[in-house]
Parts: sequence; C-alpha cells; structure tokens
Amino acid sequence: PKLTVIVAENGKGKTAILDALAIAMTPYLAAFHGSRPRNFQSGDVRMVLEQGLDAQGIRIPRMKYELPVSLEVEIDANAEKSGVLSWTRSMKTQKGRTTSQNAKLVARYAKNLYNLLNKKGDEAIVLPVLGYYGTVRMWNDSSLLKGGDIDMSRASGYIECLEPSGSYNTFGQWFRYASESALEFDHMIKERGLQVKNPYREILKAVKKAIIACISSMGWTDIMYSFSAQNLLVCHPTKGLFPMETMSDGARSVISMAADIAYRMARLNPDLGEDVALKTPGIVLIDEVDMHLHPSWQQTVVQDLARAFPNVQFIMTTHSPQVLTSVPAEDIRILHWMEDDQVRIEAPSFSYGAESSQVLKDIQNVDSRPVNLPIVKDLKRYLELVNADQWDTPEALTLRKRLDDWSQGRDPALLKADMDIRVRNYRRKKS
Repeated sequence: PKLTVIVAENGKGKTAILDALAIAMTPYLAAFHGSRPRNFQSGDVRMVLEQGLDAQGIRIPRMKYELPVSLEVEIDANAEKSGVLSWTRSMKTQKGRTTSQNAKLVARYAKNLYNLLNKKGDEAIVLPVLGYYGTVRMWNDSSLLKGGDIDMSRASGYIECLEPSGSYNTFGQWFRYASESALEFDHMIKERGLQVKNPYREILKAVKKAIIACISSMGWTDIMYSFSAQNLLVCHPTKGLFPMETMSDGARSVISMAADIAYRMARLNPDLGEDVALKTPGIVLIDEVDMHLHPSWQQTVVQDLARAFPNVQFIMTTHSPQVLTSVPAEDIRILHWMEDDQVRIEAPSFSYGAESSQVLKDIQNVDSRPVNLPIVKDLKRYLELVNADQWDTPEALTLRKRLDDWSQGRDPALLKADMDIRVRNYRRKKS
C-alpha cells in the first residue's frame, strides 16, 4: 500500500514500529558515504521486571533487558526481477553490535547504485528517498541559514535521513544556495545571450511546488528566500510575508517536513528537475502526523502529503480521529495488546468520511464525552431512564433539572431525548 496509518494507545508500540523500520533500512543506506546507520540502542530494547538478590541475599525487584532483540523485514522489491526480499537485524547483548543477516542482496544493490553515481549516464538512476520524522520536527531559527559548507553530492540526500529529531539545517542552507545559484545562472545566460533552462530554477520550482501542496489548504501560497532578510519567508495572500520561525508550531511542522522530503529528493535526483517530487519513489516514516495541527488541517494533511509526493509510501502514526476519517479503512492498522502480551493487528471496518465521533468510538475505543465527569454520568443515567419509559419519575425529573441548568438547551442528546419522550408519551396515552 502507498499508505499505512498505525493506531494504538500511548506507549503501546506505534513509535517502536517506526524505529524498527528505520533500523531495517540501514543495510541499504550503509552503501552511501555520509549516511549514518540506524542501529539498535538500549532504549529500543524491552525491559522486564525480575526478582534478583542483593549482596545480603535478599530478594529485590530489578529491571532486566530482554535480549537478544531482533527484527525481520520483508519487502516486495521490484517483483519482476527480485521478488520478495527479507533480512534480519539483531543485537545479542546490551552493549553489542547490531548485525545483519541475509542482507547481502539489498546491500549489493545499494553498492552498485552508489558506484554508478557521478558517472556518465547516472541521470538514469532514480534514487529512492528515505525519511523518518519524529515528534521533534520543528524549524529552529534563522541561525540555520548562516554559514557552513554544503555537501552537494547526490548521496547527500541520505545524510541523517533516519534521524527522527533532525533540525532541517541542511534544507535551509541548500535553499539559500539554490536561490543564489539561480540568480547567478540567470545573470550568466543573460550576459551570454543563451536560450537555456535554468536548472536551479527547475529544482527550486519543484521543491516549492511540493511544499505549497502541503500548506495550500491553509491558505499559504509560496515560500521564498529573502536575501535582504537573510531568511526563509512564507507567503499568504491576506496575511502577507512571514519569517519561518514566527509561524505557528503546526505550520512550521508541516513546512519543515515537506521541505525536508522535497529537498532530499532534489539532492538525490537533480536530473528529474521540476518533476522530482512527483517522480521520486521512497519510504517516509512520520510519528504523530497530527502533531500541533488544527483539526481542520488534520483532516487534509495526509491527502496533502500524498498529492505532493505521489510515489512515496508513507507509514505514519496518529491519535487523531480527524486524520483517521480522511483515510480508507484498509490503510489503517490498530494495535491491540492481548493478555498474553502478544499484539493483535487489525484493520477497522469503516473510517473514510465517517464522523469523528464514530471514529473515536469504533477505532480508538474512546467515548465522545469524557465519561469521568459527573454531569456526563448524569446524562447517561437520564437517557437510560428515558429508554425505560421512566422520564417522569422523581429521579429523572431531578436529573433533567440539573442537565437543563448545565446545557442551557444546547445539548443535542437532550434535544433528541425530548423528541423521544414525545413519541413515548403518545404511545403511552394510546395504550
């Protein structure tokens, strides 16, 4: 599938799945110089409680790492030639190395790609984009655009691509570099009277187009580098120009993520020009895609990303019913922890276009009202009395007075109950 959305309660393994996928991709990345391998760390290993003995032989509880830890990945990679590929990554001891088994085929494939880069005809090679965007995906400040050398090789698109806390520093530097280069190239072709396309303009156009596709639903129309302000600016038709660091957390989060994906595509496949975001394939992991976003933006963010990067397979997590109602049920995976400590994975029966309250109840198993509030308990009890034809008992009348004082005639459940009471009262009189 082009999209997988993972749903579970907090601490039930959503982020762990993304971490595992990032670790699984390392055999491919290892072939590209400059990319940092993602291996198992202590925090990736499950800890269990066991009974130990202190120096005096007294039994005490202690936490123990459950080792060895391993993951097996299976991918359908170019089925016409290779079919299904699978390999395993594992770590045996707490301070041990992460090893790979049966990964030679994917490693050899990546090595061959790397050896062909920067040779004549390498423009025919389309490198897949890889990315992991964790819950720390925020543009920092304008200092990101100051100084520093930039690695302009194609393989530089993989630098820190699986680090979930990336700062997007390289995108800011690259955008400034590309903007300056575009101006210099314009000046050169004008001086020489050439009729050629400006390759920097083509790439900038592609990157900007992808970013705008992800933010246009909220009214933003352009992103540019200001040489006078030495900063990235985002444009709105009525609100004007905004420096990146002054925007809301939600806007910066989406812009930073879209910008980083598009930037990496442009580095990996510069010869695709204006179509780089549309034609580059890849796998992108996003933790809590709804983070910092207004509910209205949560309803569009998944479609925005899919429209901007149509050949990318997105694997993401969310807590938002607004996100889930915008996703087909077959693209959702719900994690259920069983009593035997195993995880059952299932897809919901319905989600796409559903009311958020239905998604909240059916997929996330959460009531649309906070059930711990006393007034909600009163409402539940009152509706039970109505359904039992006891709406005019002393208990029901006392509850209704309290509920009317609370709702001031605005709660739809009470309005619906009034209609139900009228029908029930009519039936009572007839009988």
